[in-house]
Amino acid sequence: MYNFKSAWKGLEFDAVIINNANENIYSSSNPLDMKLLYVAVTRALHELDIVYTGEVSKTLENHLKNIQKQLIRKK
Repeated sequence: MYNFKSAWKGLEFDAVIINNANENIYSSSNPLDMKLLYVAVTRALHELDIVYTGEVSKTLENHLKNIQKQLIRKK
């Protein structure tokens, strides 16, 4: 398990868990947070679990919407 998300770049995993994926931890106004979430989301090959309390990060929500659109287009 890797905790340092920038170490994930270029790697893929069967399953990825993003913990504390709320707006307070991953701010949509912070460019580094946006990049780290993108890398985390795109590393999952088969399963992506997202754990958060309160409001999910806006950045994460946008990344997931974009990925969902891409998957629908591929069908």
